[in-house]
Amino acid sequence: MIGRRRFALGLGAATLTSLVVAPTAWAEMRFSGMVRPDKDAGKLRDVPYTPPEKIPNHRQYMRDIVIGLATYGRQRKPDFIILLRNAPELLIKEKREADWEEARDPDGSAAGKYTPVGSVIRPCLEALDGILIDGLFCGRDRVDQPTDEAMTHYMMNAVRLMEQEGRRALTIEYCDDAKLRGKVAADVRRAMTLSYLDQDRDKRLSRIPRHRPPQENAQHVTDMALAKNFLPMLHSESFGSRGDWVSALQATNYDILLLDPFWRGTEPLTFADVRSLKYKELGARRLVLATLPVGCAADTRYYWKPDWTVGNPSWLVAHDPSASGEMIVRYWDPAWKALIGKYMQGLVDLGFDGVLLDSADAYLYFEDLMPL
Repeated sequence: MIGRRRFALGLGAATLTSLVVAPTAWAEMRFSGMVRPDKDAGKLRDVPYTPPEKIPNHRQYMRDIVIGLATYGRQRKPDFIILLRNAPELLIKEKREADWEEARDPDGSAAGKYTPVGSVIRPCLEALDGILIDGLFCGRDRVDQPTDEAMTHYMMNAVRLMEQEGRRALTIEYCDDAKLRGKVAADVRRAMTLSYLDQDRDKRLSRIPRHRPPQENAQHVTDMALAKNFLPMLHSESFGSRGDWVSALQATNYDILLLDPFWRGTEPLTFADVRSLKYKELGARRLVLATLPVGCAADTRYYWKPDWTVGNPSWLVAHDPSASGEMIVRYWDPAWKALIGKYMQGLVDLGFDGVLLDSADAYLYFEDLMPL
């Protein structure tokens, strides 16, 4: 029997293809402004023409993964937490998806077969306990650059949805300028989000702030609703060993830790590490969540093989230009889904309280390759 104290390669597969989720009716809730305000919207892309009937619904493929992982996690642990990073189009129907339906089935669209733009996609919403948004007010594109107002408005639709549904909206604001930080702090207070203001200019989320957590909280935190602050620690290169990293995290009083479960991307936390991190320095309980990348693969991970490259295996599609050593994957491929199913099982076995589903907006890459 393989021990539970390390992330093991031999764990039985929690394959997503084997998880069946009963359909749930979509809500009638409507939101305005659901046209993604991307900077390159409307530009002609130099890509081959793809007939609409050949274009899949890449967003639904990702929703299926989110729902499958959430179902598995809660089968193992009923209060297992699922957070989604960015990807608001998985929750609220945006215009492109409506255009896709119209192009493939104009008669069905005209007959009211499909839900309108702005509808809540409830099966995916119900799989989640919250969302994490990067740069809702500042730093989405660059540190100290206020986020475009149209994008803030667009992302606020998802924030409001979380509030209305009794879930949490978390944000990471990338802001080093002292004057701008005051404005951003006021913005997040008005939005009532649980926010972390990152002051490191590299946006790597690799350091523990020297100052104490905002609204430092002596109470036990066993539920997202009780949290008053959080620490995203998504890289750990600044720590000389896994032990140094764990010790530094133990000496904090943050209510939630969001962690890459691998020190420097290679050496996994142990069951004992995770258990020790569930308590703040002052002794109260806190939540420890692990990142789980669902749309990208990394060449430092336990599953990576030396001969892997773009096209081998076939679901490795392209290098991610924004992250060295990472590749965009064809995330609906059964082999990839089986791999992240095992990854998820390993995280549950290690005792994490939940996961943050990262790179879930990979559908945008594939939609760019197949414009309508």
